Amino acid sequence: MKLSKPSAVLSVDLLFTWHSEIANTDCQCRLRIYKITVEKVIVIVSELPNNLGRTITHERVSLIHLVCNKFALKPTRTMWLEHYPKGCLKDQETYKQLMLLQGNVYSKRIKKQKIEVLLRVKLE
Repeated sequence: MKLSKPSAVLSVDLLFTWHSEIANTDCQCRLRIYKITVEKVIVIVSELPNNLGRTITHERVSLIHLVCNKFALKPTRTMWLEHYPKGCLKDQETYKQLMLLQGNVYSKRIKKQKIEVLLRVKLE
């Protein structure tokens, strides 16, 4: 008998506020943290249409450090995703996977369906 893997557990879903040192203003995003295993997590930061501060893309390095420190995450055990809901950038929803390599952050588009397969959870 083959057992299916359990779904990821949504451990954090909140409005995250931080101060941008670059722009000297407050910024906000939706922050979700899904636990895959005890040490592996997927973090999704979503841009908010009413965010008056810098975008999650412009603040990605700060966000990664802040979220890691606040929630005791290991960057090497964390998959980072940026999410722009429909209407924030274009008429379609977009996700980008962030990769941390030698102090730099690179991104590539990732399909929502692929994320849902990884999480075994339907994203809203």
